[in-house]
Amino acid sequence: MPVTPTTRPETDLVHPLQGPRQRTLRRRLNNWSIYRTIRRAIRDCHAEEPILMAPCGYGWFFDRFQRDGIEVVGIDIDHETVVHARSAVIPAPQVLEGSLLEMPFKDGDFDFIVNNRFMLHFDAAFRAKAFKELARVARRYILVHYDYPASIRQFLRRVRGARKADRDIAHIEGWRKTQREKRKLLFSREEMAQEGAVAGLSVKKLYFVTPIISDRVYCLYEKA
Repeated sequence: MPVTPTTRPETDLVHPLQGPRQRTLRRRLNNWSIYRTIRRAIRDCHAEEPILMAPCGYGWFFDRFQRDGIEVVGIDIDHETVVHARSAVIPAPQVLEGSLLEMPFKDGDFDFIVNNRFMLHFDAAFRAKAFKELARVARRYILVHYDYPASIRQFLRRVRGARKADRDIAHIEGWRKTQREKRKLLFSREEMAQEGAVAGLSVKKLYFVTPIISDRVYCLYEKA
C-alpha cells in the first residue's frame, strides 16, 4: 500500500475542489445535498469502516468524511487525479492509483463502497465488468449514482425539447475512450435492478438527493 502524505505538496495550483466553480452557492448546495445522501446511506447500513470511494476523483467529500469521523479509502485510475486526492485533506486518507476493473483489493475487503458520478458515463459492457469487480471487493453494500427519469427536471427538459449533442470521442485517448457518446443515461428502478443482478446484487433502497429539482439518485445494492 502506498504511503500517503501528511502535508500538502508544494504547488502554486489551486486544488480542483477549491476552485471558483466549486465555490458558487449552487455548487455548494448541490455538494452538500449529495454528501448528506451518501452519509445517510452509510449510517442506515451501520457500515463498517473504512468506506471505499471507487473512484474517488480529486478527493470528493474527503473533507466532509473527515469532519464526520468516517474513515475512507480511495482509488482512481488517473495519476494527476490521485495526486490531488492525496492532498485534499490533512492527514490524507489512503488513495491508490488503479483501474476500477482490476482493483488491488481482496474479495470482500470493504463493507460499503461508494461509486459516485461514474457508471452512467460508460456503456453497458463496461458497466457490467465494473459491477462484477465492485461486487467482488464489497462485503455487503455498494452505493451507485444514477440519474432518474421521473423527476421534475427531466419533465421540464422534455417539455422544452432540450437535448445536448453527443460527445465527439474520436480524438480521446487512454481510459476515457471507453466513455459513451450519449450525454446522459436515465435509469428506472427496474433497469438498476437488472444492472446489479448481473453481479449478484439486489436493490435494497433508492436514495433521492433532491427529488423536486434533481434527477440524481443513489441506488443501494446488497450482495446476495
